[in-house]
Parts: sequence; C-alpha cells; structure tokens
Amino acid sequence: MGDPVERMESEGLDSGAAVKTDDLCMEIDPPFQENAVTAEDWRKALNKVVPAVVVLRTTATRSFDTESAASSYATGFIVDKRRGIILTNRHVVKPGPVVAEAMFLNREEVPVHPIYRDPVHDFGFFRYDPAAIQFLNYEEIPLSPEAACVGLEIRVVGNDSGEKDKAT
Repeated sequence: MGDPVERMESEGLDSGAAVKTDDLCMEIDPPFQENAVTAEDWRKALNKVVPAVVVLRTTATRSFDTESAASSYATGFIVDKRRGIILTNRHVVKPGPVVAEAMFLNREEVPVHPIYRDPVHDFGFFRYDPAAIQFLNYEEIPLSPEAACVGLEIRVVGNDSGEKDKAT
C-alpha cells in the first residue's frame, strides 16, 4: 500500500486535508472545573490533617545493605490511631537497625519502631504507643487508593529538614 500520503492522494484525498484525530486521542485529564476546590475547602482539610502529620527523626546506628550510618529527618502520617501506625517512605524505615522518634504537632515525642518496609514500593510503617500521646487531639488520615486519579489537585504537608510542619 505504501506511504499513507500516497494512499490518500490515490483515493482522491488532499494530502493537506486535516486528518481526524479524535479517534486516536484519549483524554487523560478530567475536564477543568474552575473553582472546584476553594481556599476555604483547603483550610478545613489542612486543619484536620496537619495534627496527624509527624516529624520522624531517625538514626541508622550502623551501615547496612547499601545504606550508611546516618541521622535524618522525614515526614510521616498517622494511618491507624488505635494501633499507632505511621506511614512514611521506605528509605525512612531503613533496611537495617534504626532508632527513631516521632514528633507530633504539639512537640510531644514518642519512640517509634519499624514494622514493615516494602521491598518494591516506596512505603514503610512505624508503630508507636498511642497512649504515649497525652496532650494532642488528632485524627488518623485513612488510606483510600480508590479516590486517587490523574489530575486530582493535592497539597503536600510535611517538614523541611526537621522544621515546623508546613503545607505547600
């Protein structure tokens, strides 16, 4: 059959004619909805979730696997308040021995212990004693992967090298 342009010309179609691409395109972004989320909506959401975000201070006591001994700060958030489970990134949990503390919004600190580090995906879990938090009223941030979608507006809440929690 040859070149598509030659085929179109032999069928009497102008090679400069616009080719209909609607059948070839797929919409991946949801339609733009102006003012779908207001500043007030974000303020309410942040007021609820910020107390569930913690600063994690970790110390890897010795070199292990491919990671060296080091101290660092990271961010995590409470996913199960009753059982005291914090979700964070895999590299924060560390592959080897780690000593870690979680600092809550009101500066209460509690020791945390690694309970899982996913070998493939970038997440891990720490556990703390929920009874150790005496003065802060906070909620958990439930996981809901079914709500995630392309084009969803998000805000990131965390710390910058151990500084006070902030939203961006």
